[in-house]
Amino acid sequence: MEEWNRVRGGLRFGQRLSGRVVRVPRPGAMGIFIDVGLPVGGFVDVLLLPVDADRWPREGSVVEFEVWWADERPQLRLKPVDPCFLRDDFDRWQARMRPAWAAERGQPVPVSTSSAATQARVHAWVDATATPLAEADVVTGFSIETEEALRAAGWWPSRRVSVDPWRDALEEDGLVHLHEAAERFLAEFGGLSVSLSGPGITCAKTPFEFDPELCVGEGDRFADWGETIGRDLFPIGELDQGRFFLGIDEHSEIYLVADWIATFGPLKDALEKLVLGVLPQTIATS
Repeated sequence: MEEWNRVRGGLRFGQRLSGRVVRVPRPGAMGIFIDVGLPVGGFVDVLLLPVDADRWPREGSVVEFEVWWADERPQLRLKPVDPCFLRDDFDRWQARMRPAWAAERGQPVPVSTSSAATQARVHAWVDATATPLAEADVVTGFSIETEEALRAAGWWPSRRVSVDPWRDALEEDGLVHLHEAAERFLAEFGGLSVSLSGPGITCAKTPFEFDPELCVGEGDRFADWGETIGRDLFPIGELDQGRFFLGIDEHSEIYLVADWIATFGPLKDALEKLVLGVLPQTIATS
């Protein structure tokens, strides 16, 4: 972290960096990962990229980027320089969602997020990069903290992505089935990676990622636990960087799945607990 703070102190908004695209994990659903030769990786949010994923930079290609944001999280947020790699309405979107960008260009990125001014810029970052054309009167039902965390990961109300690749990858061994509740969940939240740390309400906040392919090879685990608790469990991702798996049943209840099983409760309650740092309830199985 000290090294990242040192590097961050030398960066400015709009600074140009040449980077190689190293990973495009879910075209059209989540952003792309960039190697810019720094101690931390770069990332381009999906909402800056074209709707048509065929126009995205390819893995292995070298592209020019601008520094779009950097904070205490060890990741550099980038914006492609070439307009062909940006959403078609980028100028209008930027003018509405981040109108101060022209003034921010050339300014140092924040090294500390403790000041009120920097906190305001952090919230501006969330609004600018993770709120695609969101209307102010949309009620999501999430707490402010949870909604901001989800939006920062690339979620927005009515978000929809294809679930077919996950269906194909996870149903191949015949052990789990993409039921309707899992399909609805993944269409809205699939591909999101939420980076969290620090103290929570009843446990530390830990990162989680909704990508069923992280659970490939674990179908028997989900099938066995589903049979034990009498539910149809489908894998949806992982918690704490692979320490635990996450699953959803046919009633949209979210579970922690490991050598033991616990419930985070119904979908929206579960997302609140995951973001705010609340332990799931262990299910007694004996």
